[in-house]
Amino acid sequence: MGGEEVARLRALRAAAIGAGREPEWRRTLLDALLSRCADQDVPGATSRADLDEAAEHAAWLLARDCDRESFSSVGRVHEIRWELFGDPADRDVAITMLSEADDLRAEDGWFSTADHAALAELLLGRHADRGLPYDLDAAIDRLRAALDGCDDRVSGLYLRYRLGMALAVRSAGPRAGAADLGEAADVLGGVLPELPAGDPVAHETAVVLGRLLRTRGPAGHRAASRKPPAAWVLALARACASAARARCPGGGARLRGVARHPTRAAGWTAPGDPLRPPVKADRPEREAGPAR
Repeated sequence: MGGEEVARLRALRAAAIGAGREPEWRRTLLDALLSRCADQDVPGATSRADLDEAAEHAAWLLARDCDRESFSSVGRVHEIRWELFGDPADRDVAITMLSEADDLRAEDGWFSTADHAALAELLLGRHADRGLPYDLDAAIDRLRAALDGCDDRVSGLYLRYRLGMALAVRSAGPRAGAADLGEAADVLGGVLPELPAGDPVAHETAVVLGRLLRTRGPAGHRAASRKPPAAWVLALARACASAARARCPGGGARLRGVARHPTRAAGWTAPGDPLRPPVKADRPEREAGPAR
Protein backbone atom coordinates (compact mmCIF):
# COMPACT_ATOMS: atom_id res chain seq x y z
CA MET A 1 0.00 0.00 0.00
CA GLY A 2 1.70 3.18 -1.23
CA GLY A 3 2.00 6.72 -0.07
CA GLU A 4 -1.08 7.77 -1.99
CA GLU A 5 -3.31 5.55 0.13
CA VAL A 6 -1.77 6.83 3.35
CA ALA A 7 -2.25 10.43 2.23
CA ARG A 8 -5.86 9.71 1.25
CA LEU A 9 -6.63 8.19 4.64
CA ARG A 10 -5.00 11.04 6.52
CA ALA A 11 -7.20 13.48 4.65
CA LEU A 12 -10.29 11.64 5.88
CA ARG A 13 -9.59 12.30 9.57
CA ALA A 14 -12.08 15.11 10.11
CA ALA A 15 -14.87 13.29 8.26
CA ALA A 16 -14.22 10.05 10.15
CA ILE A 17 -14.24 11.74 13.56
CA GLY A 18 -17.37 13.69 12.69
CA ALA A 19 -19.16 10.51 11.65
CA GLY A 20 -18.15 8.61 14.80
CA ARG A 21 -15.84 6.28 12.89
CA GLU A 22 -12.55 7.29 14.46
CA PRO A 23 -11.59 3.78 15.69
CA GLU A 24 -12.17 2.28 12.24
CA TRP A 25 -10.27 5.14 10.59
CA ARG A 26 -7.30 4.81 12.94
CA ARG A 27 -7.04 1.06 12.46
CA THR A 28 -7.21 1.36 8.68
CA LEU A 29 -4.53 4.05 8.68
CA LEU A 30 -2.39 2.00 11.08
CA ASP A 31 -2.55 -0.98 8.70
CA ALA A 32 -1.71 1.28 5.74
CA LEU A 33 1.32 2.73 7.52
CA LEU A 34 2.65 -0.70 8.46
CA SER A 35 2.09 -1.96 4.92
CA ARG A 36 4.03 0.97 3.52
CA CYS A 37 6.90 0.22 5.90
CA ALA A 38 6.89 -3.42 4.84
CA ASP A 39 6.87 -2.49 1.14
CA GLN A 40 10.02 -0.36 1.25
CA ASP A 41 12.55 -1.85 -1.17
CA VAL A 42 15.52 0.31 -0.18
CA PRO A 43 17.16 -0.56 3.17
CA GLY A 44 16.91 2.31 5.61
CA ALA A 45 14.18 4.05 3.64
CA THR A 46 11.40 3.33 6.12
CA SER A 47 10.20 6.56 7.66
CA ARG A 48 10.60 6.89 11.42
CA ALA A 49 7.75 9.38 11.28
CA ASP A 50 5.47 6.72 9.80
CA LEU A 51 6.28 4.31 12.63
CA ASP A 52 5.86 7.00 15.27
CA GLU A 53 2.45 7.83 13.82
CA ALA A 54 1.55 4.12 13.71
CA ALA A 55 2.55 3.81 17.39
CA GLU A 56 0.29 6.73 18.25
CA HIS A 57 -2.71 5.14 16.52
CA ALA A 58 -2.01 1.74 18.10
CA ALA A 59 -1.77 3.27 21.58
CA TRP A 60 -5.06 5.14 21.06
CA LEU A 61 -6.80 1.92 20.04
CA LEU A 62 -5.36 0.06 23.04
CA ALA A 63 -6.57 2.78 25.43
CA ARG A 64 -10.06 2.45 23.95
CA ASP A 65 -10.28 -1.35 23.67
CA CYS A 66 -7.90 -3.47 25.76
CA ASP A 67 -8.41 -6.48 23.53
CA ARG A 68 -6.05 -8.98 21.97
CA GLU A 69 -5.93 -7.23 18.61
CA SER A 70 -4.99 -3.90 20.19
CA PHE A 71 -2.19 -5.41 22.29
CA SER A 72 -0.93 -7.21 19.20
CA SER A 73 -0.94 -4.00 17.13
CA VAL A 74 1.09 -2.08 19.71
CA GLY A 75 3.55 -4.97 19.97
CA ARG A 76 3.92 -5.23 16.20
CA VAL A 77 4.64 -1.51 15.74
CA HIS A 78 7.29 -1.50 18.45
CA GLU A 79 8.79 -4.73 17.13
CA ILE A 80 9.27 -3.15 13.69
CA ARG A 81 10.64 0.06 15.20
CA TRP A 82 13.10 -1.97 17.31
CA GLU A 83 14.28 -3.95 14.29
CA LEU A 84 14.85 -0.83 12.22
CA PHE A 85 16.15 1.67 14.77
CA GLY A 86 17.41 -0.44 17.66
CA ASP A 87 15.94 1.28 20.71
CA PRO A 88 15.83 -1.37 23.49
CA ALA A 89 12.73 0.31 24.95
CA ASP A 90 10.83 -0.65 21.80
CA ARG A 91 11.90 -4.27 22.21
CA ASP A 92 10.72 -4.28 25.83
CA VAL A 93 7.32 -2.88 24.83
CA ALA A 94 7.01 -5.39 21.98
CA ILE A 95 7.74 -8.35 24.29
CA THR A 96 5.24 -7.14 26.90
CA MET A 97 2.46 -6.40 24.43
CA LEU A 98 2.83 -9.54 22.30
CA SER A 99 2.94 -11.68 25.46
CA GLU A 100 -0.23 -9.99 26.70
CA ALA A 101 -1.89 -10.60 23.33
CA ASP A 102 -1.17 -14.30 23.69
CA ASP A 103 -2.47 -14.32 27.29
CA LEU A 104 -5.75 -12.72 26.17
CA ARG A 105 -6.54 -15.17 23.40
CA ALA A 106 -9.37 -17.60 23.96
CA GLU A 107 -8.45 -20.97 25.42
CA ASP A 108 -8.82 -22.58 22.01
CA GLY A 109 -7.64 -19.48 20.13
CA TRP A 110 -4.76 -19.46 17.68
CA PHE A 111 -1.40 -17.82 18.32
CA SER A 112 0.39 -18.52 15.06
CA THR A 113 3.77 -20.05 14.42
CA ALA A 114 4.91 -16.65 13.16
CA ASP A 115 3.71 -14.94 16.36
CA HIS A 116 5.55 -17.42 18.58
CA ALA A 117 8.68 -17.18 16.42
CA ALA A 118 8.68 -13.38 16.44
CA LEU A 119 8.34 -13.28 20.21
CA ALA A 120 11.09 -15.88 20.59
CA GLU A 121 13.48 -13.75 18.51
CA LEU A 122 12.79 -10.70 20.67
CA LEU A 123 13.40 -12.70 23.84
CA LEU A 124 16.61 -14.25 22.51
CA GLY A 125 17.96 -10.84 21.54
CA ARG A 126 17.22 -9.41 24.96
CA HIS A 127 18.79 -12.41 26.66
CA ALA A 128 21.95 -11.90 24.58
CA ASP A 129 22.09 -8.26 25.69
CA ARG A 130 21.10 -8.60 29.34
CA GLY A 131 21.56 -12.24 30.27
CA LEU A 132 18.19 -12.62 31.98
CA PRO A 133 17.53 -16.37 32.47
CA TYR A 134 13.77 -15.86 32.20
CA ASP A 135 14.12 -14.55 28.65
CA LEU A 136 16.03 -17.63 27.51
CA ASP A 137 13.55 -20.00 29.18
CA ALA A 138 10.59 -18.16 27.67
CA ALA A 139 12.23 -18.09 24.23
CA ILE A 140 12.76 -21.86 24.30
CA ASP A 141 9.09 -22.36 25.21
CA ARG A 142 8.06 -20.07 22.32
CA LEU A 143 10.27 -21.90 19.84
CA ARG A 144 8.74 -25.23 20.88
CA ALA A 145 5.26 -23.76 20.43
CA ALA A 146 6.22 -22.39 17.02
CA LEU A 147 7.50 -25.78 15.91
CA ASP A 148 4.30 -27.48 17.08
CA GLY A 149 2.29 -25.42 14.60
CA CYS A 150 4.80 -25.22 11.76
CA ASP A 151 4.07 -27.09 8.54
CA ASP A 152 6.71 -25.45 6.32
CA ARG A 153 9.99 -27.34 5.88
CA VAL A 154 12.30 -24.32 5.55
CA SER A 155 10.68 -22.42 8.41
CA GLY A 156 10.80 -25.59 10.51
CA LEU A 157 14.51 -26.01 9.79
CA TYR A 158 15.21 -22.47 10.92
CA LEU A 159 13.14 -22.90 14.08
CA ARG A 160 14.94 -26.14 14.94
CA TYR A 161 18.27 -24.40 14.43
CA ARG A 162 17.25 -21.60 16.79
CA LEU A 163 15.90 -24.06 19.36
CA GLY A 164 19.09 -26.11 19.27
CA MET A 165 21.25 -23.01 19.71
CA ALA A 166 19.09 -21.74 22.58
CA LEU A 167 19.32 -25.10 24.35
CA ALA A 168 23.09 -25.10 23.79
CA VAL A 169 23.38 -21.74 25.52
CA ARG A 170 21.22 -22.87 28.43
CA SER A 171 23.13 -26.15 28.75
CA ALA A 172 26.29 -24.18 29.50
CA GLY A 173 24.68 -21.96 32.15
CA PRO A 174 23.82 -22.34 35.82
CA ARG A 175 20.13 -23.02 35.08
CA ALA A 176 20.79 -25.92 32.72
CA GLY A 177 18.19 -28.65 32.72
CA ALA A 178 19.28 -32.25 32.99
CA ALA A 179 18.37 -32.94 29.35
CA ASP A 180 19.40 -29.61 27.77
CA LEU A 181 22.81 -30.69 26.49
CA GLY A 182 21.59 -33.95 24.98
CA GLU A 183 18.54 -32.35 23.39
CA ALA A 184 20.65 -29.52 21.94
CA ALA A 185 23.03 -32.04 20.37
CA ASP A 186 20.17 -34.13 18.99
CA VAL A 187 18.35 -31.11 17.52
CA LEU A 188 21.46 -29.61 15.90
CA GLY A 189 22.60 -33.03 14.75
CA GLY A 190 19.32 -33.34 12.85
CA VAL A 191 19.56 -29.81 11.44
CA LEU A 192 23.15 -29.96 10.20
CA PRO A 193 22.68 -32.45 7.30
CA GLU A 194 19.81 -30.35 5.93
CA LEU A 195 21.74 -27.06 5.78
CA PRO A 196 23.32 -26.06 2.45
CA ALA A 197 27.08 -26.55 2.23
CA GLY A 198 28.87 -23.23 2.57
CA ASP A 199 26.06 -21.60 4.53
CA PRO A 200 27.45 -19.60 7.50
CA VAL A 201 24.77 -21.23 9.65
CA ALA A 202 26.18 -24.66 8.69
CA HIS A 203 29.60 -23.62 9.97
CA GLU A 204 28.15 -22.21 13.16
CA THR A 205 26.00 -25.29 13.76
CA ALA A 206 28.95 -27.62 13.17
CA VAL A 207 31.15 -25.75 15.64
CA VAL A 208 28.51 -25.68 18.37
CA LEU A 209 27.55 -29.31 17.72
CA GLY A 210 31.21 -30.33 18.01
CA ARG A 211 31.42 -28.62 21.40
CA LEU A 212 28.24 -30.33 22.58
CA LEU A 213 29.39 -33.76 21.44
CA ARG A 214 32.79 -33.22 23.04
CA THR A 215 31.09 -32.40 26.33
CA ARG A 216 28.55 -35.20 26.19
CA GLY A 217 30.70 -37.94 24.65
CA PRO A 218 33.51 -38.46 27.16
CA ALA A 219 31.16 -38.10 30.15
CA GLY A 220 28.96 -40.86 28.80
CA HIS A 221 31.70 -43.45 28.51
CA ARG A 222 34.18 -42.40 31.21
CA ALA A 223 33.53 -45.40 33.44
CA ALA A 224 33.59 -47.98 30.66
CA SER A 225 36.50 -47.11 28.42
CA ARG A 226 38.81 -44.37 27.28
CA LYS A 227 37.81 -45.10 23.71
CA PRO A 228 34.92 -42.88 22.51
CA PRO A 229 31.68 -44.61 21.49
CA ALA A 230 31.47 -45.19 17.73
CA ALA A 231 28.26 -43.17 17.36
CA TRP A 232 29.82 -40.17 19.09
CA VAL A 233 32.95 -40.30 16.91
CA LEU A 234 30.79 -40.57 13.77
CA ALA A 235 28.66 -37.59 14.78
CA LEU A 236 31.77 -35.53 15.52
CA ALA A 237 33.29 -36.53 12.18
CA ARG A 238 30.17 -35.33 10.39
CA ALA A 239 30.34 -32.03 12.25
CA CYS A 240 34.00 -31.75 11.22
CA ALA A 241 33.16 -32.39 7.57
CA SER A 242 30.40 -29.80 7.65
CA ALA A 243 32.74 -27.19 9.11
CA ALA A 244 35.22 -27.90 6.34
CA ARG A 245 32.55 -27.62 3.64
CA ALA A 246 31.48 -24.31 5.13
CA ARG A 247 35.03 -23.04 4.49
CA CYS A 248 35.62 -22.21 8.14
CA PRO A 249 39.26 -21.09 8.49
CA GLY A 250 40.71 -23.67 10.86
CA GLY A 251 37.31 -25.01 11.82
CA GLY A 252 37.87 -28.48 10.41
CA ALA A 253 41.28 -28.74 12.07
CA ARG A 254 39.83 -27.70 15.43
CA LEU A 255 37.14 -30.34 15.27
CA ARG A 256 39.64 -32.98 14.18
CA GLY A 257 41.69 -32.12 17.25
CA VAL A 258 38.70 -32.79 19.46
CA ALA A 259 38.03 -36.11 17.72
CA ARG A 260 41.62 -37.26 18.27
CA HIS A 261 41.70 -36.24 21.94
CA PRO A 262 38.14 -36.47 23.27
CA THR A 263 39.17 -36.44 26.91
CA ARG A 264 41.42 -33.40 26.55
CA ALA A 265 39.95 -29.92 26.89
CA ALA A 266 40.16 -28.39 23.44
CA GLY A 267 41.02 -24.71 23.25
CA TRP A 268 38.15 -23.52 21.15
CA THR A 269 34.54 -22.49 21.49
CA ALA A 270 31.84 -21.22 19.20
CA PRO A 271 32.75 -17.74 17.88
CA GLY A 272 30.86 -15.13 19.87
CA ASP A 273 27.30 -15.66 21.00
CA PRO A 274 25.86 -18.58 18.97
CA LEU A 275 22.46 -16.91 19.04
CA ARG A 276 23.82 -13.75 17.43
CA PRO A 277 26.16 -14.92 14.65
CA PRO A 278 28.50 -12.29 13.23
CA VAL A 279 27.68 -13.25 9.63
CA LYS A 280 24.05 -12.69 8.73
CA ALA A 281 24.09 -13.19 4.96
CA ASP A 282 22.28 -16.18 3.47
CA ARG A 283 20.79 -17.33 6.76
CA PRO A 284 17.63 -19.48 6.60
CA GLU A 285 15.36 -16.62 7.60
CA ARG A 286 16.67 -14.58 4.69
CA GLU A 287 15.56 -17.34 2.32
CA ALA A 288 12.20 -18.17 3.79
CA GLY A 289 11.90 -17.23 7.43
CA PRO A 290 8.55 -17.59 9.21
CA ALA A 291 6.15 -14.94 8.00
CA ARG A 292 4.77 -12.70 10.69
